[in-house]
Amino acid sequence: MNARDLIHHLAHVAHRYAEIVVEGAERHPNLGPLLEALSAATGKEDPRSLPPEAWEEALWGLLVEAIADRLVDGWDRYGAPSAARDPEGGFVASAEGPGEPIVVRASTKREAYREARREWVKRLLNGW
Repeated sequence: MNARDLIHHLAHVAHRYAEIVVEGAERHPNLGPLLEALSAATGKEDPRSLPPEAWEEALWGLLVEAIADRLVDGWDRYGAPSAARDPEGGFVASAEGPGEPIVVRASTKREAYREARREWVKRLLNGW
């Protein structure tokens, strides 16, 4: 499943849930902030009236913006992960970031960099 499919499913579930939770949805601990963000993204006072496809586009935009903002902040603060040949064989990738430094070893430079980058992004998104 790719990110677009995941957003599609999440948007449809959230839309259906918002239809069910009519009374006090804006005060719901999870649904309230989502409704507020969707309202800001779409300009609609009550985004529950929007079709699921509009929720999907709004959620996609919110996700992209959140990741892009965190990555730019991460690059500015920590620098991006890097990879190099390991003297013991294979490749090692490393990154600074929230928490302990990241060190990953793999058989290829690409694999090492990808693993370090995944962990770096996960920490950036979870760590702030």
